[in-house]
Amino acid sequence: MSVDFSKPILVTGASGKTGRAVIGNLVKAGAQVRAFVRRAEAGDELVAAGAREFFLGDLQDAAALRQAVSGVEQVIHISPPMHPAEDEITQRLIGDCVQESVARLVLYSVLHPAVDVPHHQRKARAELALIDSGLPYTILQPCRYMQHLLPIWKQVVENGVHAMPFGVDAKFSLVDMKDLAEAASRVLTQGGHEFATYQLCGPQLLSQRDCAQILSAYLGREVRAEEKSLDAFRAEAEKSGMPDWRIATMTKMNAHYGAHGLIGNPNVLRWVLGREPTTFESFVASQFPRA
Repeated sequence: MSVDFSKPILVTGASGKTGRAVIGNLVKAGAQVRAFVRRAEAGDELVAAGAREFFLGDLQDAAALRQAVSGVEQVIHISPPMHPAEDEITQRLIGDCVQESVARLVLYSVLHPAVDVPHHQRKARAELALIDSGLPYTILQPCRYMQHLLPIWKQVVENGVHAMPFGVDAKFSLVDMKDLAEAASRVLTQGGHEFATYQLCGPQLLSQRDCAQILSAYLGREVRAEEKSLDAFRAEAEKSGMPDWRIATMTKMNAHYGAHGLIGNPNVLRWVLGREPTTFESFVASQFPRA
């Protein structure tokens, strides 16, 4: 398909970290962006950052979602993390896109959606609904973000501990969210990506132990890897006010990741970007430059 830059691209989940990063790349590429947000102040921020307009609403509000879809060229759907109704929302959005003759729906999914983890399987059902719809699509399957280091950075620096709620030797194809946002923008603004499903993975297979070794070399002092127990994770999550359904989902996710990791291939991301994906060493240096 040829991309029509005279019509906007709708970005759902626009106020989240991924949505904002995707919008930033789309604006740089010259696309017109319509952001779908729940809060007017978030919409104002995105317009100030270059989005053409925003529509206000909840993804579970069928009327608001249909209104947001009307008149756009493409949609990229970025569901809120682990939303318990993600598959139902996506199926409704697919129907809206068909009715409004949207040229393509880009679904931001997850690496290996078939694994036995609740939010993975909701994304698998969403992918199947999209494939069966007849609507032109591209499915993006990102791995775990390198940005998961950011919330624990203070602990890494102060205590010399890299702790996550899964085993220290489980391997992941960690990927920089900035690479993912750039790849999503390229898919949306270039032709030739129709009816494709893309694994988007970083260039290294890294465990907590590997990350700790890289951080040790960068900081010039020992950082050790530790497995946080699932009981400790649940206690912290409950104390923070996390909803019960999300705690249950993340507990099962972390148990599965601890047993199997999450591993994919970097070739597609390398091809879409036209360059080598970001390494963990480069990510750390970009986020926490030395004085």
